[in-house]
Amino acid sequence: MKITSQMIADKCGVSRGTVDRVVNGRANVAPEVRARVQQAIDELGYRTPAQRRQAQPARHGTTIGFVIPGWGDYYTRQTRRGIQAALRRIGDPSFRVEIRELTGRSNHEYCTCINALEESKIAGLVLNAADTMPMAQEIDRLTAMGIPVVTCNSDVPDSARVCHIGQDLVKSGRVAAGLLVPMLAGGDVLIVCGNREFTAHRLRVDGFLERLYELEGDIGHAHVIECIERYDLTYDGVLREVRRNPRLRAIYMANESVKGCMDALARARAPQPIHVVCNDLTPYAREYLADGRVDFIVDQDFSGQARRAVEVLYELLARRRKPTETIMHVRTSIISRELL
Repeated sequence: MKITSQMIADKCGVSRGTVDRVVNGRANVAPEVRARVQQAIDELGYRTPAQRRQAQPARHGTTIGFVIPGWGDYYTRQTRRGIQAALRRIGDPSFRVEIRELTGRSNHEYCTCINALEESKIAGLVLNAADTMPMAQEIDRLTAMGIPVVTCNSDVPDSARVCHIGQDLVKSGRVAAGLLVPMLAGGDVLIVCGNREFTAHRLRVDGFLERLYELEGDIGHAHVIECIERYDLTYDGVLREVRRNPRLRAIYMANESVKGCMDALARARAPQPIHVVCNDLTPYAREYLADGRVDFIVDQDFSGQARRAVEVLYELLARRRKPTETIMHVRTSIISRELL
């Protein structure tokens, strides 16, 4: 007997629209109703037409897309390494990953890239994108077409994505604050982030300020600037702040460019020491940590994020196994000079 959405609705005493919202991971459903509908879906084995089409074996194997934003060579290399590690673990020659690297970060470039992947008949997509309404709508559109989306590194939480895999970003920011506060000695702190439209950038800042307030009772001595991870904007912004504020004692580099920050500090020649904590063990960050210009690095596993995202989509597409969690965190590490 074919199970329909109306049968699920009748069993649970809800409308077909509510069933559709639960199936597609949309909002505006009470938690207890969502749990009841999901239980009925699982018990009866209901699948939408898009899910039934997706479950049909492909003649030429399965291909998923993986969109890599233009975040620099280190991030790209680590992400590609994770993808290859996943393919080796999976060991299925019929399963492929089509990688697309972006040069910009606009919604238009993302959508153009996704459309090209759709033309390649991808069965799923791994996406690292800004948390914007156009991207949420794009993920919802793909999901409605039977193309599941996993977000990686930076989340789009108000979308129908299957799950998110990345660093515990609030914890990352809190750790950085815990490392820097003892070095402030009553001075000010500068927070340099990329673009707060990216969840990965915004939540680090939120976590830092949250912990700073807990430890200091005040965040009035903290100043945030956005530099879109560009060398020139970071250099100019840090140089301006060092020259403007003689009370500056610490910098939290929530994102790149660490090189821009270090070059600005060298140019400014501040009379007082300025301590720096940065994120991610990039080649530049490693160099600056080794020579003492950076005090600590809060690292994350880019490779592990990519590997797990590919594995989740494979399990979903090839074995029909949904992830048990909607958010999966990779490890966060503190690296000091002594650990290099």
